[in-house]
Amino acid sequence: MKFKPEISDLQLSADTLEQDYAQAQNLGKVHLGEQCLYFRKFSGTSYLPYGQIVRAWLRQEEVKARMCCATANFDQFYLVMACADGQERRGQVIDKDAGKAALDHISDKNPDVRIGYVKPLE
Repeated sequence: MKFKPEISDLQLSADTLEQDYAQAQNLGKVHLGEQCLYFRKFSGTSYLPYGQIVRAWLRQEEVKARMCCATANFDQFYLVMACADGQERRGQVIDKDAGKAALDHISDKNPDVRIGYVKPLE
């Protein structure tokens, strides 16, 4: 499998990434390894070491789908992370419980990370 770093100056060996990804917990498009968090994409898999995450939170988005005879409402959940390079990254998780499990896992792997959304100052 081809792995691409989310932060370009952080390169890990292919063997390390293969082993870590093989045992990673699947939460949808996000996989939780012991060393890195992985994002499944069309072009391959990217990785983000836990030490590069500064803040993490769960975002819930309501989706209104129009169908032939009715409108269906459902929620999607995203794990969102502010990273050391100043960028935000997000990955869709299966449900709210999976998102909470991801936040707990990130907190365990990086005790310095701040968990929870902070509203920006205006």
